[in-house]
Amino acid sequence: MKTTVFTGPSLAPGQARELLPAAEVLPPAKRGDVYRARAGGSTRILVIDGTFAHELPISTREVVDVAQDGAQIFGASSMGAIRAAECWPAGVRGVGAVYRMYRMGLLDSDDPVAVATDPDRDHSAVSVALINIRAAVRRLRGLRLITSSQQDALIHAATALYYPDRTWRMILKKAGVGDPDGAIREACAAVDIKRADALSAVHLLAATPDHGEFDGVARTLDRGPRYFSHDPLLGYDRPRLDTELPRFLAGSGRYRKYLRWLVADEPEFDGIAAKDCPRSPRNPLAEKALARVFQDRREIPRRLMEKVASFGQFETEVMLWHAVLRLEAHKLGHDAEVTPDHEQQVRGSVARLHGYQTWESLTSDLRDGNLPSGIPFEWVEEACVRLIHARA
Repeated sequence: MKTTVFTGPSLAPGQARELLPAAEVLPPAKRGDVYRARAGGSTRILVIDGTFAHELPISTREVVDVAQDGAQIFGASSMGAIRAAECWPAGVRGVGAVYRMYRMGLLDSDDPVAVATDPDRDHSAVSVALINIRAAVRRLRGLRLITSSQQDALIHAATALYYPDRTWRMILKKAGVGDPDGAIREACAAVDIKRADALSAVHLLAATPDHGEFDGVARTLDRGPRYFSHDPLLGYDRPRLDTELPRFLAGSGRYRKYLRWLVADEPEFDGIAAKDCPRSPRNPLAEKALARVFQDRREIPRRLMEKVASFGQFETEVMLWHAVLRLEAHKLGHDAEVTPDHEQQVRGSVARLHGYQTWESLTSDLRDGNLPSGIPFEWVEEACVRLIHARA
Protein backbone atom coordinates (compact mmCIF):
# COMPACT_ATOMS: atom_id res chain seq x y z
CA MET A 1 0.00 0.00 0.00
CA LYS A 2 1.35 3.41 -0.97
CA THR A 3 -0.10 6.91 -0.54
CA THR A 4 0.89 9.84 -2.73
CA VAL A 5 0.02 13.46 -1.93
CA PHE A 6 0.38 16.39 -4.33
CA THR A 7 0.58 19.68 -2.44
CA GLY A 8 2.35 23.04 -2.35
CA PRO A 9 0.67 26.41 -1.81
CA SER A 10 -2.42 25.11 0.01
CA LEU A 11 -0.56 22.98 2.57
CA ALA A 12 3.17 22.97 3.25
CA PRO A 13 4.76 19.65 2.16
CA GLY A 14 6.45 19.36 5.57
CA GLN A 15 3.14 19.41 7.36
CA ALA A 16 1.69 16.79 5.01
CA ARG A 17 4.70 14.55 5.74
CA GLU A 18 4.29 15.09 9.46
CA LEU A 19 0.65 13.95 9.35
CA LEU A 20 1.24 11.16 6.80
CA PRO A 21 4.82 10.02 7.49
CA ALA A 22 4.59 7.00 5.20
CA ALA A 23 3.26 8.97 2.22
CA GLU A 24 5.20 10.21 -0.77
CA VAL A 25 4.64 13.98 -0.85
CA LEU A 26 5.15 15.60 -4.25
CA PRO A 27 4.83 19.13 -5.71
CA PRO A 28 1.56 20.30 -7.34
CA ALA A 29 0.38 17.77 -9.92
CA LYS A 30 0.82 18.41 -13.62
CA ARG A 31 -0.48 16.47 -16.60
CA GLY A 32 0.55 12.81 -16.33
CA ASP A 33 1.61 12.90 -12.65
CA VAL A 34 -1.42 10.91 -11.47
CA TYR A 35 -0.66 8.27 -14.10
CA ARG A 36 2.95 8.14 -12.95
CA ALA A 37 1.96 7.83 -9.30
CA ARG A 38 -0.27 4.88 -10.12
CA ALA A 39 2.37 3.26 -12.29
CA GLY A 40 4.73 3.60 -9.33
CA GLY A 41 2.40 1.56 -7.13
CA SER A 42 0.24 4.17 -5.41
CA THR A 43 -3.02 2.77 -4.06
CA ARG A 44 -4.22 6.09 -2.60
CA ILE A 45 -3.67 9.45 -4.28
CA LEU A 46 -4.61 12.79 -2.72
CA VAL A 47 -4.52 15.77 -5.08
CA ILE A 48 -4.52 19.04 -3.19
CA ASP A 49 -2.67 21.36 -5.55
CA GLY A 50 -2.05 21.21 -9.27
CA THR A 51 -0.55 23.35 -12.00
CA PHE A 52 -2.74 25.97 -13.66
CA ALA A 53 -0.77 28.18 -16.00
CA HIS A 54 2.76 27.23 -17.00
CA GLU A 55 2.18 23.49 -17.45
CA LEU A 56 -0.82 21.42 -18.46
CA PRO A 57 -3.04 20.48 -15.51
CA ILE A 58 -4.03 16.91 -14.71
CA SER A 59 -6.96 15.88 -16.89
CA THR A 60 -10.26 14.32 -15.94
CA ARG A 61 -9.31 11.45 -18.23
CA GLU A 62 -6.25 10.46 -16.20
CA VAL A 63 -8.11 10.80 -12.91
CA VAL A 64 -10.88 8.48 -14.11
CA ASP A 65 -8.38 6.04 -15.65
CA VAL A 66 -6.50 5.69 -12.37
CA ALA A 67 -9.71 5.38 -10.35
CA GLN A 68 -10.90 2.63 -12.68
CA ASP A 69 -7.55 0.91 -12.32
CA GLY A 70 -8.25 0.36 -8.62
CA ALA A 71 -6.67 3.34 -6.86
CA GLN A 72 -8.53 5.49 -4.37
CA ILE A 73 -8.38 9.13 -5.43
CA PHE A 74 -9.16 12.05 -3.15
CA GLY A 75 -9.30 15.73 -4.05
CA ALA A 76 -9.45 18.87 -1.92
CA SER A 77 -8.70 22.55 -1.62
CA SER A 78 -7.62 23.59 -5.13
CA MET A 79 -7.12 21.65 -8.37
CA GLY A 80 -7.92 18.52 -6.39
CA ALA A 81 -11.32 19.94 -5.43
CA ILE A 82 -12.07 20.82 -9.06
CA ARG A 83 -11.23 17.37 -10.40
CA ALA A 84 -13.07 15.64 -7.56
CA ALA A 85 -16.19 17.68 -8.31
CA GLU A 86 -15.94 16.74 -11.99
CA CYS A 87 -15.09 13.07 -11.48
CA TRP A 88 -17.09 12.04 -8.40
CA PRO A 89 -19.38 9.78 -10.50
CA ALA A 90 -16.31 7.64 -11.22
CA GLY A 91 -15.62 7.16 -7.50
CA VAL A 92 -13.31 10.11 -6.83
CA ARG A 93 -13.88 11.44 -3.30
CA GLY A 94 -13.90 15.15 -2.60
CA VAL A 95 -13.23 16.72 0.80
CA GLY A 96 -13.98 20.16 2.17
CA ALA A 97 -15.85 23.39 1.52
CA VAL A 98 -14.12 24.24 -1.77
CA TYR A 99 -15.05 20.83 -3.21
CA ARG A 100 -18.67 21.29 -2.13
CA MET A 101 -18.83 24.71 -3.76
CA TYR A 102 -17.63 23.28 -7.09
CA ARG A 103 -20.02 20.33 -6.76
CA MET A 104 -22.94 22.67 -6.15
CA GLY A 105 -22.01 24.90 -9.09
CA LEU A 106 -21.26 27.88 -6.85
CA LEU A 107 -17.79 27.98 -8.44
CA ASP A 108 -17.29 27.21 -12.11
CA SER A 109 -13.74 28.21 -13.02
CA ASP A 110 -10.25 27.82 -11.59
CA ASP A 111 -9.83 31.57 -10.90
CA PRO A 112 -11.19 31.47 -7.30
CA VAL A 113 -8.50 29.00 -6.18
CA ALA A 114 -5.56 29.99 -8.40
CA VAL A 115 -2.45 31.50 -6.79
CA ALA A 116 1.08 32.34 -7.87
CA THR A 117 3.77 30.19 -6.24
CA ASP A 118 7.48 30.22 -5.51
CA PRO A 119 9.03 26.95 -6.82
CA ASP A 120 12.16 27.57 -4.75
CA ARG A 121 10.18 27.59 -1.50
CA ASP A 122 8.18 24.37 -1.79
CA HIS A 123 5.75 26.08 -4.18
CA SER A 124 4.46 28.28 -1.34
CA ALA A 125 1.84 30.87 -2.31
CA VAL A 126 2.96 34.41 -3.13
CA SER A 127 -0.57 35.67 -3.82
CA VAL A 128 -3.93 35.17 -2.12
CA ALA A 129 -6.68 32.94 -3.52
CA LEU A 130 -9.88 34.77 -4.36
CA ILE A 131 -11.91 32.26 -2.37
CA ASN A 132 -9.89 33.16 0.74
CA ILE A 133 -10.23 36.86 -0.01
CA ARG A 134 -14.02 36.65 -0.17
CA ALA A 135 -14.17 34.76 3.12
CA ALA A 136 -11.73 37.17 4.79
CA VAL A 137 -13.71 40.21 3.66
CA ARG A 138 -16.87 38.71 5.14
CA ARG A 139 -14.96 38.22 8.40
CA LEU A 140 -13.77 41.84 8.33
CA ARG A 141 -17.36 43.00 7.96
CA GLY A 142 -18.46 40.71 10.79
CA LEU A 143 -15.75 42.17 13.03
CA ARG A 144 -16.84 45.68 11.97
CA LEU A 145 -13.37 46.51 10.77
CA ILE A 146 -14.80 47.72 7.44
CA THR A 147 -18.05 49.24 6.21
CA SER A 148 -20.49 47.69 3.74
CA SER A 149 -19.21 49.94 0.94
CA GLN A 150 -15.61 49.03 1.76
CA GLN A 151 -16.58 45.35 1.64
CA ASP A 152 -17.93 45.80 -1.90
CA ALA A 153 -14.85 47.81 -2.91
CA LEU A 154 -12.47 45.10 -1.65
CA ILE A 155 -14.31 42.32 -3.50
CA HIS A 156 -14.44 44.40 -6.70
CA ALA A 157 -10.73 45.24 -6.47
CA ALA A 158 -9.71 41.61 -5.85
CA THR A 159 -11.87 40.26 -8.67
CA ALA A 160 -10.50 42.80 -11.13
CA LEU A 161 -6.86 41.85 -10.39
CA TYR A 162 -5.10 39.04 -12.24
CA TYR A 163 -4.57 36.16 -9.80
CA PRO A 164 -0.74 36.60 -9.36
CA ASP A 165 -1.35 40.24 -8.37
CA ARG A 166 -3.83 39.44 -5.59
CA THR A 167 -1.94 40.45 -2.48
CA TRP A 168 -3.55 42.20 0.47
CA ARG A 169 -1.33 45.24 0.00
CA MET A 170 -2.46 45.63 -3.62
CA ILE A 171 -6.13 44.88 -2.86
CA LEU A 172 -6.33 47.40 -0.01
CA LYS A 173 -4.63 50.01 -2.16
CA LYS A 174 -6.93 49.44 -5.16
CA ALA A 175 -10.01 49.53 -2.90
CA GLY A 176 -8.85 52.68 -1.10
CA VAL A 177 -9.09 50.99 2.31
CA GLY A 178 -6.60 52.11 4.93
CA ASP A 179 -5.01 49.78 7.50
CA PRO A 180 -2.80 51.99 9.67
CA ASP A 181 -2.46 49.57 12.58
CA GLY A 182 -2.36 46.37 10.51
CA ALA A 183 -5.55 45.01 12.11
CA ILE A 184 -7.19 44.31 8.76
CA ARG A 185 -4.28 42.33 7.37
CA GLU A 186 -3.92 40.43 10.62
CA ALA A 187 -7.60 39.42 10.52
CA CYS A 188 -7.32 38.42 6.86
CA ALA A 189 -4.25 36.27 7.45
CA ALA A 190 -6.25 34.12 9.85
CA VAL A 191 -8.66 33.06 7.06
CA ASP A 192 -7.47 30.22 4.82
CA ILE A 193 -10.22 27.96 3.54
CA LYS A 194 -7.89 26.13 1.17
CA ARG A 195 -5.48 25.18 3.96
CA ALA A 196 -8.33 24.06 6.22
CA ASP A 197 -9.67 21.79 3.45
CA ALA A 198 -6.22 20.37 2.75
CA LEU A 199 -5.74 19.57 6.43
CA SER A 200 -9.16 17.89 6.56
CA ALA A 201 -8.20 15.69 3.61
CA VAL A 202 -4.85 14.70 5.11
CA HIS A 203 -6.45 13.95 8.48
CA LEU A 204 -9.06 11.82 6.69
CA LEU A 205 -6.36 9.72 5.01
CA ALA A 206 -4.46 9.41 8.28
CA ALA A 207 -7.57 8.14 10.08
CA THR A 208 -8.94 5.70 7.47
CA PRO A 209 -7.52 2.48 6.03
CA ASP A 210 -6.24 2.23 2.48
CA HIS A 211 -8.75 0.29 0.39
CA GLY A 212 -6.94 0.82 -2.91
CA GLU A 213 -5.84 -2.10 -5.04
CA PHE A 214 -2.58 -2.78 -6.86
CA ASP A 215 -1.52 -6.13 -8.27
CA GLY A 216 2.16 -5.23 -8.56
CA VAL A 217 2.10 -5.54 -12.35
CA ALA A 218 3.93 -2.78 -14.23
CA ARG A 219 1.55 -0.75 -16.35
CA THR A 220 1.48 2.28 -18.60
CA LEU A 221 -1.77 4.18 -18.19
CA ASP A 222 -0.79 7.36 -19.98
CA ARG A 223 -2.26 6.76 -23.39
CA GLY A 224 -2.51 10.39 -24.38
CA PRO A 225 -5.54 12.22 -25.80
CA ARG A 226 -7.31 9.11 -27.01
CA TYR A 227 -10.56 10.56 -28.21
CA PHE A 228 -9.72 13.89 -29.71
CA SER A 229 -9.26 13.33 -33.44
CA HIS A 230 -10.40 9.75 -32.88
CA ASP A 231 -13.77 8.84 -31.42
CA PRO A 232 -15.31 11.40 -29.05
CA LEU A 233 -18.35 9.13 -28.79
CA LEU A 234 -16.33 6.29 -27.21
CA GLY A 235 -17.98 3.79 -29.50
CA TYR A 236 -21.57 4.85 -28.73
CA ASP A 237 -23.89 5.90 -31.51
CA ARG A 238 -25.02 9.52 -31.43
CA PRO A 239 -28.78 8.82 -31.07
CA ARG A 240 -28.13 6.84 -27.89
CA LEU A 241 -25.87 9.54 -26.47
CA ASP A 242 -28.38 12.27 -27.29
CA THR A 243 -31.07 10.32 -25.45
CA GLU A 244 -29.35 8.73 -22.46
CA LEU A 245 -26.64 11.25 -21.56
CA PRO A 246 -29.06 14.18 -21.01
CA ARG A 247 -31.23 11.93 -18.82
CA PHE A 248 -28.18 11.13 -16.68
CA LEU A 249 -27.04 14.77 -16.53
CA ALA A 250 -30.50 15.93 -15.49
CA GLY A 251 -31.22 13.06 -13.11
CA SER A 252 -27.85 13.11 -11.34
CA GLY A 253 -27.89 16.90 -11.00
CA ARG A 254 -24.81 17.44 -13.16
CA TYR A 255 -26.93 19.68 -15.38
CA ARG A 256 -26.57 22.30 -12.63
CA LYS A 257 -23.22 23.29 -14.17
CA TYR A 258 -25.18 24.58 -17.16
CA LEU A 259 -28.27 25.82 -15.28
CA ARG A 260 -27.74 29.54 -15.76
CA TRP A 261 -27.36 29.15 -19.50
CA LEU A 262 -30.37 26.82 -19.77
CA VAL A 263 -32.71 29.39 -18.25
CA ALA A 264 -31.11 32.55 -19.65
CA ASP A 265 -33.36 32.56 -22.73
CA GLU A 266 -36.56 32.21 -20.71
CA PRO A 267 -38.89 35.20 -20.13
CA GLU A 268 -38.08 35.35 -16.40
CA PHE A 269 -34.54 36.42 -17.23
CA ASP A 270 -35.13 38.67 -20.20
CA GLY A 271 -32.33 41.23 -20.38
CA ILE A 272 -30.23 39.47 -17.74
CA ALA A 273 -26.81 38.08 -18.71
CA ALA A 274 -26.48 34.32 -18.30
CA LYS A 275 -23.64 34.74 -15.82
CA ASP A 276 -26.01 36.70 -13.54
CA CYS A 277 -28.82 34.13 -13.62
CA PRO A 278 -29.45 31.99 -10.51
CA ARG A 279 -27.12 29.10 -9.78
CA SER A 280 -29.65 27.11 -7.75
CA PRO A 281 -32.53 25.12 -9.28
CA ARG A 282 -34.58 25.93 -6.16
CA ASN A 283 -34.61 29.64 -6.97
CA PRO A 284 -38.33 30.36 -7.63
CA LEU A 285 -37.73 32.04 -10.99
CA ALA A 286 -35.21 29.40 -12.08
CA GLU A 287 -37.58 26.65 -10.98
CA LYS A 288 -40.40 28.14 -13.04
CA ALA A 289 -38.17 28.55 -16.09
CA LEU A 290 -36.79 25.02 -15.77
CA ALA A 291 -40.28 23.55 -15.49
CA ARG A 292 -41.06 25.14 -18.85
CA VAL A 293 -37.77 23.93 -20.35
CA PHE A 294 -38.36 20.34 -19.19
CA GLN A 295 -41.95 20.26 -20.43
CA ASP A 296 -40.79 19.11 -23.86
CA ARG A 297 -39.04 15.78 -23.30
CA ARG A 298 -37.78 15.84 -26.88
CA GLU A 299 -36.45 19.38 -26.74
CA ILE A 300 -34.54 19.33 -23.45
CA PRO A 301 -31.93 16.76 -24.58
CA ARG A 302 -31.09 18.96 -27.55
CA ARG A 303 -30.85 22.14 -25.47
CA LEU A 304 -28.79 20.50 -22.75
CA MET A 305 -26.40 18.90 -25.23
CA GLU A 306 -25.98 22.26 -26.97
CA LYS A 307 -24.91 23.88 -23.70
CA VAL A 308 -22.54 21.01 -22.91
CA ALA A 309 -20.92 21.35 -26.35
CA SER A 310 -20.71 25.15 -26.18
CA PHE A 311 -18.64 24.90 -23.00
CA GLY A 312 -16.29 22.34 -24.53
CA GLN A 313 -17.48 19.73 -22.03
CA PHE A 314 -18.88 17.14 -24.43
CA GLU A 315 -15.92 14.74 -24.22
CA THR A 316 -15.76 15.15 -20.43
CA GLU A 317 -19.45 14.39 -19.90
CA VAL A 318 -19.37 11.43 -22.30
CA MET A 319 -16.29 10.05 -20.55
CA LEU A 320 -17.81 10.35 -17.08
CA TRP A 321 -21.07 8.76 -18.19
CA HIS A 322 -19.10 5.97 -19.87
CA ALA A 323 -17.09 5.48 -16.65
CA VAL A 324 -20.29 5.15 -14.61
CA LEU A 325 -21.73 2.57 -17.03
CA ARG A 326 -18.52 0.52 -16.99
CA LEU A 327 -18.14 0.66 -13.23
CA GLU A 328 -21.79 -0.24 -12.73
CA ALA A 329 -21.42 -3.29 -14.99
CA HIS A 330 -18.18 -4.31 -13.29
CA LYS A 331 -19.60 -4.01 -9.77
CA LEU A 332 -22.79 -5.88 -10.68
CA GLY A 333 -20.72 -8.61 -12.31
CA HIS A 334 -18.67 -9.02 -9.13
CA ASP A 335 -21.61 -8.80 -6.71
CA ALA A 336 -20.26 -5.70 -5.01
CA GLU A 337 -22.05 -5.00 -1.74
CA VAL A 338 -24.27 -1.93 -1.50
CA THR A 339 -24.74 -0.92 2.13
CA PRO A 340 -27.60 1.29 3.40
CA ASP A 341 -25.08 3.93 4.49
CA HIS A 342 -23.51 3.94 1.04
CA GLU A 343 -26.89 4.25 -0.67
CA GLN A 344 -27.86 7.08 1.67
CA GLN A 345 -24.66 8.97 0.88
CA VAL A 346 -25.21 8.79 -2.88
CA ARG A 347 -28.88 9.77 -2.67
CA GLY A 348 -28.06 12.62 -0.30
CA SER A 349 -25.38 13.88 -2.66
CA VAL A 350 -27.74 13.82 -5.64
CA ALA A 351 -30.47 15.54 -3.61
CA ARG A 352 -28.10 18.39 -2.69
CA LEU A 353 -27.22 18.95 -6.34
CA HIS A 354 -30.94 19.37 -7.02
CA GLY A 355 -31.06 21.97 -4.25
CA TYR A 356 -32.43 19.86 -1.38
CA GLN A 357 -30.83 19.24 2.00
CA THR A 358 -31.90 15.58 2.13
CA TRP A 359 -33.23 12.81 -0.10
CA GLU A 360 -36.42 12.78 1.98
CA SER A 361 -37.05 16.48 1.29
CA LEU A 362 -36.57 15.83 -2.43
CA THR A 363 -39.02 12.93 -2.57
CA SER A 364 -41.61 14.83 -0.53
CA ASP A 365 -41.56 17.69 -3.05
CA LEU A 366 -42.61 15.68 -6.11
CA ARG A 367 -45.51 16.87 -8.24
CA ASP A 368 -47.11 14.31 -10.52
CA GLY A 369 -43.89 12.33 -10.57
CA ASN A 370 -41.66 15.32 -11.35
CA LEU A 371 -39.53 17.72 -9.35
CA PRO A 372 -40.85 21.31 -9.31
CA SER A 373 -38.10 22.04 -11.85
CA GLY A 374 -39.82 19.62 -14.24
CA ILE A 375 -37.14 16.92 -14.06
CA PRO A 376 -38.86 13.50 -13.98
CA PHE A 377 -38.21 11.64 -10.73
CA GLU A 378 -37.73 8.54 -12.92
CA TRP A 379 -34.56 10.16 -14.30
CA VAL A 380 -33.32 11.00 -10.78
CA GLU A 381 -33.92 7.46 -9.52
CA GLU A 382 -32.28 5.95 -12.61
CA ALA A 383 -29.14 8.10 -12.10
CA CYS A 384 -29.04 7.23 -8.38
CA VAL A 385 -29.19 3.49 -9.05
CA ARG A 386 -26.35 3.74 -11.56
CA LEU A 387 -24.22 5.81 -9.21
CA ILE A 388 -24.95 3.59 -6.23
CA HIS A 389 -23.72 0.51 -8.09
CA ALA A 390 -20.80 2.34 -9.73
CA ARG A 391 -19.55 3.58 -6.37
CA ALA A 392 -20.23 0.36 -4.40
